[in-house]
Amino acid sequence: MNALTRSLATFLSLSVLIACTSAPKPTETPKPSETAALTQAGVMQPTNQAQSPATALPQPTIIDSGHLSPALGMNTERAAHTATLLADGKVLIAGGFRKEVTSEVAIANAEIYDPETNTFTPTGDMNEARIGHTATLLSNGQVLIVGGWGVSGQTSTAELYDPQTGNFLYAASMVAPRAGMTTTLLKNGRVLIVGGESARNTPQLITEIYDPTTNTFTQSSSLNRGRLAHTATLLNDGNVLLVGGHSSNNTVLASAEIYNPTTGKFTYTGDLNMVRHKHAAVLLQDGTVLVIGGSNQNDWRGKYTSAEIYHVNTGTFTRIADLNRERFKLADAAVLLNNGNVLVGGGNRQMEIFDVQNQHFILSEKLDNDYYFSILTLLKDGRVLITGGYDSGIQPSDKAWVYN
Repeated sequence: MNALTRSLATFLSLSVLIACTSAPKPTETPKPSETAALTQAGVMQPTNQAQSPATALPQPTIIDSGHLSPALGMNTERAAHTATLLADGKVLIAGGFRKEVTSEVAIANAEIYDPETNTFTPTGDMNEARIGHTATLLSNGQVLIVGGWGVSGQTSTAELYDPQTGNFLYAASMVAPRAGMTTTLLKNGRVLIVGGESARNTPQLITEIYDPTTNTFTQSSSLNRGRLAHTATLLNDGNVLLVGGHSSNNTVLASAEIYNPTTGKFTYTGDLNMVRHKHAAVLLQDGTVLVIGGSNQNDWRGKYTSAEIYHVNTGTFTRIADLNRERFKLADAAVLLNNGNVLVGGGNRQMEIFDVQNQHFILSEKLDNDYYFSILTLLKDGRVLITGGYDSGIQPSDKAWVYN
């Protein structure tokens, strides 16, 4: 297995545990809460990884509100792709991977979902095939595509999609190659690029800012801890919350950081109650952040049902009632609904809704498979588009649904 294949396999979790590469470690010092201890079995286990006992939960309830449309068909099977709501209400779906015999192949093609006709139509291809890239809608209506794994590994290239022409054009390149990172549109219209895996197959410490007015990437402050498979959430005050992920040697993190766009600095905030990566985080209407699912370093064998709330005013995380189903690899598969609740639809076939008023999860509709690295996109009319993902056999899907 070459370095690129191993790197991508780790991101997609194509096996239960994959050996880490021998690339140099980042030089930052772990926080005390992330130190590890040897168990009797001789396996390194973070001391705060175990889920604390949850309080007694209400019995799960099947709700009648909302339903799934019959399955729709995209033009291409895909997972680890992007799905971006455009200014006109359509959705741009780009890249990801498809299966060829036993190999995962990056794809460059893209398609547009039209909610008025309920159809998928091909649009122009990206200039490069990408897996684990990001897509960010800019204030000018274009979509910024950055990074990801391509045919030659982690890339620093970026592209701009113009909805008016249906074409992708190269933008300036990033300062550093990366894949599996996060990008966040800041309130000043710029884009923050954080973490991901570097060309050395180590978590990227360098962060960058993209300025659409000048089409340039500029290096910003470094993270306190390199991380990928984390989440990034824009808070109401304009700061960005970075949560969890994993660092070198597959060390799953409990730490969180706050990015302040005024100072351009990252500072630690309170820790999660347990280490967590490949989870989801959603900003709630009251300004708190819901963090759900994910796993520890055991990946498939360490999936979580646990959930937490981040309180901005105290900088702390509080455990809440658990999900009804364990789930991970759902970073883009949880969305805030117009009624303030959260729809969770990835990493497990059983969909759930977080009832924000009662602070617990209730069962909803059921998909026909678990769909890891699928995407939920809130449409302008309040419905939710669900696209792609792969099953436990690493087979990407061309299916899509609309949740109403």
